[in-house]
Amino acid sequence: MTEETETKQTVKKEAEEPIKEPKLVRTERNGMIVGSVTLWDKKTKQNIKYSFNFPGVENAVKFTDLADVSRHAYWDAFINGNDDLGLNPLIGTPTVGGKPEKMSWKFWENHSGVMKVCSEADRFLVQELN
Repeated sequence: MTEETETKQTVKKEAEEPIKEPKLVRTERNGMIVGSVTLWDKKTKQNIKYSFNFPGVENAVKFTDLADVSRHAYWDAFINGNDDLGLNPLIGTPTVGGKPEKMSWKFWENHSGVMKVCSEADRFLVQELN
């Protein structure tokens, strides 16, 4: 009787190429204006796709009014929405390694680029108002 031995081959994950020049993409889906940008995350060493949902002109103006209150209020509405103003989050569920992850301030404890993502969300919002 011969004894068979199994050998496991280790599959080395191919290193992902960092996005050097992110491009904000705008499309319309089911009558809604949506956007996305893919950015390199230094902490996880992978590209992450962030989606943006245009809230309509009136709500977009409410978002921009929050910028006059404080930068934190403005960015917090991007990430968490603002119940008092009836605003849903502008930044949707990010795609990390092909899987969705919930957007929150806690998300940023394990990921880099909060300023860049909020800047791209701001650009998307203002671009739609112009």
